[in-house]
Amino acid sequence: MNIRLFLKNNIVFMILLLILCSSILSINTFAKTYTVEELRFENSHFIKVDDVEMHYRIWKPEDKVPIGNILLIHGLGGSTFSWRNVAKEIANLGYLVVAIDLPGFGLSQRKPAAKQSNNDRANLIWKLIADLNIPGNWHLVGHSMGGGVVAAMVLQNPFKAVSLTLVAGSFEHNSSLISKILSRSRILRNITGKIFARFALSRKRIKSFLTSAYGKEPTLEEIDGYYLPLKIKNTYLTFANLLKNYSSDKELFGNLNTINLPTLCIWGRDDSWVPLSQGEAVSKIISNARFVVIERAYHCPMETHPELFNEYFTNFLPGI
Repeated sequence: MNIRLFLKNNIVFMILLLILCSSILSINTFAKTYTVEELRFENSHFIKVDDVEMHYRIWKPEDKVPIGNILLIHGLGGSTFSWRNVAKEIANLGYLVVAIDLPGFGLSQRKPAAKQSNNDRANLIWKLIADLNIPGNWHLVGHSMGGGVVAAMVLQNPFKAVSLTLVAGSFEHNSSLISKILSRSRILRNITGKIFARFALSRKRIKSFLTSAYGKEPTLEEIDGYYLPLKIKNTYLTFANLLKNYSSDKELFGNLNTINLPTLCIWGRDDSWVPLSQGEAVSKIISNARFVVIERAYHCPMETHPELFNEYFTNFLPGI
């Protein structure tokens, strides 16, 4: 899902926003909200990092010492649920797999002051990993927006990373006039976040977003897997915080050429969210990158084509 699809890049939107905000925010909503306890998984864990309650899940290989550690980071609007079709199978091959909900997403805490730059997220996750006290270095995997996060993690701490995998990795930085105005005003960001959360985060909208991202109609389980965490109280704060621009995000793409780790770029052939051309460009910028394409896949190949995804990914790991 992309909040920028909701924002129209023109001044008219800002005018309408200011006119409508007072009446819209006074409308009562009867949509059910959910609690973290209602939505937690059997392997859910929570840890406080920098005063943010972070949610993560662990899959361990059975009856053996892990041969490596793998970290999975979801994309915009996603959560640990996004890795449900591949995490356990990777763990069964002997890896310890950890999936994390970024601050404000999934079951992680919504905070008014949470910074949503890739550098801030990366710093927070490195602290979380340190607190888990798991020995060894990490294979970092990021989907869409999560690609920017794991790339920032590599740039911050390359000696703790073994490899980098970008799954339709996104490095978009919005520099439009609207984004600049919103970035300077917390009040406007909060208003926009509330409007987005109220009108865009419906089951119908989530179904539409997923149909576009999957290239097929999602199941009810898939819709709820994305929809229910977005109905946790104060989710609007997450989308409000996403509207703030950070100079470090603008610089991130330009620093990819300094990454020297083994890198795998996995793209769906028919991805319309982060097109194949962007994946090709990224794979050329990173010196040690391998580019693979999953045919007939769209933006979420780890969900729609898990067998092929795991084949490419697990074949990549032993070669490092």
